[in-house]
Amino acid sequence: MRSGAAIARRMASEDTDGKFLYAPLDLNALRNQLVRLEDTIIFGLVERASFKQNPAAYDPKGITVKGAAGALQFQGSYFSYYLTENEKVHARMRRYTSPDEHPFTQYNFLPKPVLPELKWPKTLCEPTGKWNLNDKILDFYMKKVIPSLCEEGNDQHYGSSVTLDVSLLQALSKRINYGKFVAEIKYRKNRALLRMLRERKDIAGIRKMITKPDVEAKILQRVQLKAVAYGNADVLSVIDDEITEPKQKKIDAAKGKINPKDISKLYEEIMEMTKQVQMKYLLERPLDE
Repeated sequence: MRSGAAIARRMASEDTDGKFLYAPLDLNALRNQLVRLEDTIIFGLVERASFKQNPAAYDPKGITVKGAAGALQFQGSYFSYYLTENEKVHARMRRYTSPDEHPFTQYNFLPKPVLPELKWPKTLCEPTGKWNLNDKILDFYMKKVIPSLCEEGNDQHYGSSVTLDVSLLQALSKRINYGKFVAEIKYRKNRALLRMLRERKDIAGIRKMITKPDVEAKILQRVQLKAVAYGNADVLSVIDDEITEPKQKKIDAAKGKINPKDISKLYEEIMEMTKQVQMKYLLERPLDE
């Protein structure tokens, strides 16, 4: 697990006073981090597709945990238990004090870090406090990702399934909520335009400002190519910068764990949620800071 604001990872250092120093917002560094998260997400989706849906792992009455004195400590699904316990450990390692990390567990249920506090420079302007889209991400994962990738039924591999689920959700959360950093960069480059659009209440204009169709098309093509590579080792030879018609036929004919087009469709929704984060940030961000 990498901690810290990854948009400036290469120049990050910690001084003797505990103040965490890092470079200003850098779009190239942010893009590199998004590509690495893309790899993590695609590989995780391919791995999760190797197990069945395993609905028993999400049964709200699936597990009961009692303490030494018999007191009830937890009752819920295997998934919820693992997610909560995993995030408790990460919270102790101060993961969620970082500006680019967001737990699915409510903050008041998480323990305090055991590591010294880091003094993060102010990068984002969030007048209502640190927010995220994790509820929507979790709903998307449960209702769309698992049903679209995994075979129906139970295969008893509940531990493996929920372990992959949690890793994937954390990567999805980071990728999607990075939209705030992307939005801040775009705001700083287009202050006058955004002010004008906000004053006119031109929501469509703001969305157009943050939308790059050519870039999005290239990302989706790259995602499909990576899904081919990770899920179908025998078609690695088709991987390069462009999917031509002959290569597309080879991709479609490949027999692997998943259909690369399914991954691409899911990633299109992931990018849309990232755009929703950008929109919320730009509509709420104070214009005079």
